[in-house]
Amino acid sequence: STLYNATLMANLEIVERHPHSKKVGYVEKDKDAATSYGSSDLKFKNNLEYPIMINTYMTEDSITAEIVRI
Repeated sequence: STLYNATLMANLEIVERHPHSKKVGYVEKDKDAATSYGSSDLKFKNNLEYPIMINTYMTEDSITAEIVRI
């Protein structure tokens, strides 16, 4: 969900997304994305006119994903 929201904010094209089967409390409705090895993926395409880089950061309390222009 963290990466999915970063892709939305960057206006990237979402190719494949699967919502969680139940409501999750850490993101708004329709802002979640579930993955499961071998069956459900989050796929997106860089449809922008420049390359991007994905940075991720983790602390004990949070996970952050950012998409930046390179």
